[in-house]
Amino acid sequence: MKIDFNRLFLLLLLWGLTAGCQPEATSPKSARPEPSVGEETQQSANSAVYPVTVTDYRGQDVTIQKQPQRIVSLLPSHTELLFALGAGEQMVGCTTLCDYPPETKTLKKIAMSNPGSVSLEALVELQPDLIVLGGDYHRLLGEQLEKIKIPVLSFESQSLADIEKSILGFAKVTGHTERGEQLNQQIKEDIQAIQEKIKPFQKAASPRVFYQVWDQPLMTAGPDSFIGELMTLVGGENIFSDVKIAYPQVSEETLIVRNPDVILLPGLKNNPQADPREAIATLKKRPGWEKMNAVKNQRIYIIEDDLISRPGPRVVQGLQKVAQALYPEAYPEP
Repeated sequence: MKIDFNRLFLLLLLWGLTAGCQPEATSPKSARPEPSVGEETQQSANSAVYPVTVTDYRGQDVTIQKQPQRIVSLLPSHTELLFALGAGEQMVGCTTLCDYPPETKTLKKIAMSNPGSVSLEALVELQPDLIVLGGDYHRLLGEQLEKIKIPVLSFESQSLADIEKSILGFAKVTGHTERGEQLNQQIKEDIQAIQEKIKPFQKAASPRVFYQVWDQPLMTAGPDSFIGELMTLVGGENIFSDVKIAYPQVSEETLIVRNPDVILLPGLKNNPQADPREAIATLKKRPGWEKMNAVKNQRIYIIEDDLISRPGPRVVQGLQKVAQALYPEAYPEP
């Protein structure tokens, strides 16, 4: 990525002058009426006392001096978490990959297909007072942003434990600590409810599951992946539980030999023309696949990709879809 550092310097300079010289009322984010006594008390109850310090995914302490009002999120799962916490009104931007909730349509979109494609100039123009990033995926970008003095907060997003840490960290930084605790508790209770619902239908032999991440080359989800964790939570046996890579490439020969009872496929909502029935029919025609129990018994299911691949507040919806595929008798409704 080629960066025009002269333009970037000018943007930073203008940003500093604007922040220091303009009256506060000229900023759209600050042009809000003063809270009444009752509203002020409620805000105090839901807000942190600043500055606040949060430990990020690297184990480093990050101090935020005041409640951020111009947040930019560069990860879809983080964007969903911020809205779930009630911090959506404090956001001014997110990536073009962030498409949920619908309110993200009102935010400035930053083009981002990978970390190297992000325009630092575009980020600076949004005058962010906080940018939230992923873990190792955004390590280099985080270092670049810190060099130009933009506050960043990074959290990993690969497991349920990561979701809990991210919720608590973002809740503290944005002033929604109480909501963060409630959200974490609700997720735990909902997961337990799903496990209780399927318990009467579980048998001694766990259903053997294969999740197809990609077809060419054939890739799956290993036990250390977020998808692999969801399978385990509802008692599924990942037929590739012996691999050490989160999303490994596997051979069709090995897949056929391991003979899954259930096959799960991601459904991409950005491709509405794709007919699920055609996708399943194509899969069944692959040489040797007709030998597998999942194909013989027509236990091939498509799950919306965002629900099962984004470690965020909709994790319960994704988990329920997996539970429905493994134990359809527990969910007789369509």
